[in-house]
Amino acid sequence: MQPQVKLTAIKAFRAGRKIQGFFLCREKNLRRTRAGELYLDLLLQDDTGVIPAKIWESVDDFKDRFKSGDPLAVKGIPSEYNGELQLTITQVNIADAERYKAYGFAPEKLVPTISESIPELFDRLRELGDKIGNASLKKLVRKLFKEYAGPLQVMPASVDHHHPVRGGFLKHLVSTGTLAVSICDYYTDLDRDLVLAGILLHDMGKLKSMQGELEAEYSDEGRLAGHILLGRDLVYQAIAEMRKFPELLKQKLLHIISSHQGYPSKGSPVVPKFPEALLVYYLDELDTRLDIMERAIRQDSNTGNWTDKRNHFFTELFKK
Repeated sequence: MQPQVKLTAIKAFRAGRKIQGFFLCREKNLRRTRAGELYLDLLLQDDTGVIPAKIWESVDDFKDRFKSGDPLAVKGIPSEYNGELQLTITQVNIADAERYKAYGFAPEKLVPTISESIPELFDRLRELGDKIGNASLKKLVRKLFKEYAGPLQVMPASVDHHHPVRGGFLKHLVSTGTLAVSICDYYTDLDRDLVLAGILLHDMGKLKSMQGELEAEYSDEGRLAGHILLGRDLVYQAIAEMRKFPELLKQKLLHIISSHQGYPSKGSPVVPKFPEALLVYYLDELDTRLDIMERAIRQDSNTGNWTDKRNHFFTELFKK
């Protein structure tokens, strides 16, 4: 019989009420009080929010039990400090599926996730790839979608910039790919297949530049090279494994990947130098900025119709 355990999500925390649940440790620091006593200063997260947490007692027992990025099984008591909730932890262990699944542990509940069905979005992504008429581009897109099917479905689109949630990368590709199909119906002089392949593959370097099963962080490769160069290399290698891929088509696709952030000041080594590359840049920029603005409005705690100015756009944003 499955154990009956009442789990409390962060959004349901109330001061003075004991809680138990599963959370992701986003930050972990060993600090000292003014009196010189050691304590652990943590930041915990689930798919409903984040909360600062402290371990004051038995620090020697707990300090090496887990690290930042680990999923944790936690017991504790929330309290108010400077008008905000924080959690005092009384018991903590690393949560693993084998031990805690029967108690309700599900790793996907530790991180914010897109609201859409991930399997359905992945089907839509593959359908977009199948709309490519050019045989070489279609084969390339199918090859990469098959090879990276796992991370494509769960990784965020960024660590903390746009679509920084589980499944965010997939949503970004489907959104921009769908826009590409629609826009090319109006701009009929464009190479529709090149635009669609370009937008579907423009961010593939993020598969190498980020890491972490639950909380995304930059890999050493990502910090040293960046996702644009990694993406160009990844696609270049995939093309090299194919037979008779047209040379000019290869050069144009690699240019789209290299220029998709528009300017050297934004990370691209070159600027877009033909219309299809320019369109991919604007499609990426549009979806990115809309997501950032929508999240800034949604997460703002101000009362009234306007946000404060502490956001990506450095201005008040209208909520209604």
